[in-house]
Amino acid sequence: MLFESAPIQKTPALTRDMGFHDVAAFFRQYPDATLCPVVDTHAVPIGYVSSMSFQTMLASPFGHALHEKKKIHSLMKCGADFPSIRDRIADVIGRYISDDRTIRDGLVLVGPDGRYHGIMSGLHVFEAMNTIHTSMLAKLTLEIAERKVAEQKIKSLADEDPLTGILNRRAFVREVDAHIARGIPFACAFVDLDRFKHLNDRYGHAVGDEVLKTISNRLSNNAALAHAARLGGDEFAFVVRASGGSAAIQQILEDTQAELIRGIDSAVGQVFVGASIGYAIHLMDTFEQAAMLHAADKSMLRIKAQGGGVARFNRALDIGSQEADMVDLALVSAVANKRFEPAFQPILDVRTGRIVGHEMLARWPQSGLQTDPMPSQFIQAAERLGLIDPLFWSLADKAVASMDDSDTFLALNISPSQLCSDHFLDKLDSLVTRHRVDPARLELEVTEHIYFSNLDLSTEILSKVRAMGVSVALDDFGTGYSSLKLIDQLPIDKIKIDRSFVAQEGGKTVRGTILKATIALCKELGIKSCTEGIETRENLHLIAQLGCDLAQGYLIGRPEIRGKAPPQENRLSA
Repeated sequence: MLFESAPIQKTPALTRDMGFHDVAAFFRQYPDATLCPVVDTHAVPIGYVSSMSFQTMLASPFGHALHEKKKIHSLMKCGADFPSIRDRIADVIGRYISDDRTIRDGLVLVGPDGRYHGIMSGLHVFEAMNTIHTSMLAKLTLEIAERKVAEQKIKSLADEDPLTGILNRRAFVREVDAHIARGIPFACAFVDLDRFKHLNDRYGHAVGDEVLKTISNRLSNNAALAHAARLGGDEFAFVVRASGGSAAIQQILEDTQAELIRGIDSAVGQVFVGASIGYAIHLMDTFEQAAMLHAADKSMLRIKAQGGGVARFNRALDIGSQEADMVDLALVSAVANKRFEPAFQPILDVRTGRIVGHEMLARWPQSGLQTDPMPSQFIQAAERLGLIDPLFWSLADKAVASMDDSDTFLALNISPSQLCSDHFLDKLDSLVTRHRVDPARLELEVTEHIYFSNLDLSTEILSKVRAMGVSVALDDFGTGYSSLKLIDQLPIDKIKIDRSFVAQEGGKTVRGTILKATIALCKELGIKSCTEGIETRENLHLIAQLGCDLAQGYLIGRPEIRGKAPPQENRLSA
């Protein structure tokens, strides 16, 4: 409220019996007062003498002589309604502002008990309002300034790499977009530090951070470069204006690379890193932002593979590195249209020499690409793109549908991510029911990578799989880090020993010894053993001597798509 902020004069009040001179003395003593309050014997205001009226009276002809002997009651005005201390600003302004918008008079202040408390002049009201407005304006100005500082800080945090202080990937992409919008030729360059991981591992992250900061400073302080950015890890990027042509850009980048590989002073002494720089020129090599960034990255990867240096994007050389991207694009369509085909690799019973089962493998014939991708290419891509589950079930559907009426089994490879999905058991049950296949003729193969997934959940699901009548095999045994623990925990019926353990020298190597011990362990645990990678009769004879149950490999038979493979012998003797 106004009265809480405005100064209040605690002036003495006058009584009606005082004279003209008392009023004059009051206004001389309190020149800022606009009222002279008049109270009764109980200190209750009964009226006032206005400073303005008093001065007007004095200025009139013979005013002083006429009024000199008059008592106050003949000069005062009676206030029918005296404002209280709790009156609001709006009430004060409404009552005491004249038509010319100036404070006309003052206020006599009384408390809730009706007693006199003091006066507030028009000047005081104005000063109080001015003080309040000035304070509000100052606070608002300060708040605006603080908000601008905060917004700038937020913008900096959003655009800057926190370690080095240069641009981050988001801000760099925005700058590239801005350059493209202006249609001015420029080069976009990517930098990858060579041997940085080795340096980081050897000396620690503190030294690694020093190196990254130094590289950032060298890039940002280079007048020939613009918009230096750290993309993440030990990868950087920047822009080079192409005003001097492609030859000038090449020279600038070679000089930059020489500057980056200079020794760097650190807490452990001078250290060195290499630098691979790949670049693409806008309007010459590429046109769109995404293509430009991609081209710079591909050329950088090419020169890095060659040992470091500077390389400009070359479509003829770098297009091969884009093959993975083409596989990704084609893979989505191929999965949706179920263009993958199951191939079957036979599994031999070593004792009887008969083919007792097949492992289903994936093939992508007639992919539409320059060459049909190998499984190592498209399986990893399917995992990365989240397509491995629909790919697997479409293959399994075709494979189970092609099974004959014999007693051979079909082995299906399952990834840990598939096994732990919510609908795996339902889909497996649907597969068995739909094709009316004996569950005992199906086998699920899981790798030791299951250890790095949810082992408890995997164990629970595999137990339910076995309860359905489907057997479980541990594939690629010996290539992980937890083989014996997995044998103890997982509900498995078979161990498939990795091809790397097939001895080449009559079982006298360390690997041959491990192979022998693994087969013996299977016999001790009552688990079937199957050795992969059997390519020679010597290999087959060796595992037969060691007591291995099953064999798989090119000697037994290569994976073939049914209907496209020549007839195979169904018996092979060790």
